[in-house]
Amino acid sequence: MRASKFYLFVTFVVLLVVAIEGELVVEILSHTAELLLEALEMLLDTVFETVLGLTPRGAQVLTAWLTIGVVVWLGSLLAGKFARGWHERRRRIEDNWQRMVAEAKAWYLRHRLKIILISAGVGLLALLALF
Repeated sequence: MRASKFYLFVTFVVLLVVAIEGELVVEILSHTAELLLEALEMLLDTVFETVLGLTPRGAQVLTAWLTIGVVVWLGSLLAGKFARGWHERRRRIEDNWQRMVAEAKAWYLRHRLKIILISAGVGLLALLALF
């Protein structure tokens, strides 16, 4: 029963997105995220003022530096994850390329006599066609 409600909700959301072309949904999500971040900032300011006894300006400065630290930390995590993924993709591409080159060389070695004979035959036919 729960799964059917979930699928009904997902279907409703997909239809809503298709109906409004997605622009309004993106606007709503961005405003919601902005409001949540503002609420979190105000909550941190209030906690720093009451718990640490800071002035409102001091609480704002501490919140700003804490936010910068969290953003830098998350950015470094994402950059590290991206770099690891990039190196893994590059290694896979190089491995696939080396495998394809080895297969091409093996194919050429197996079929080089046929390739030479066909090339010679085509060349002779071209010469016969010219004269």
